[in-house]
Amino acid sequence: MNWRMLLQVAEAMGPDNRWLCSECQRKNVEDQEALFRHYVKNGGAKDFADRFNEAIGDMNKWYCSEFYGRDIQDKVILWDYYMKYRKPIEGRA
Repeated sequence: MNWRMLLQVAEAMGPDNRWLCSECQRKNVEDQEALFRHYVKNGGAKDFADRFNEAIGDMNKWYCSEFYGRDIQDKVILWDYYMKYRKPIEGRA
């Protein structure tokens, strides 16, 4: 499984989605398939795709490169920088 998919699966199985899914179903949800279905159905996959595209986009590359004082093209570094320092886009938390 590639790195991007691993990130997304970790998010789908993570505590935030587990809580949201459990709240929606009014019971504790541990089933991975149910968690992933909830994640996709409720926009988690789209939100992840949007954030990932922003993370590897030109604007984040510029900010990240400025932060490190060198040209940054590595997706892992870009993602980590984006997740640590990003500013929420209007209309999205």
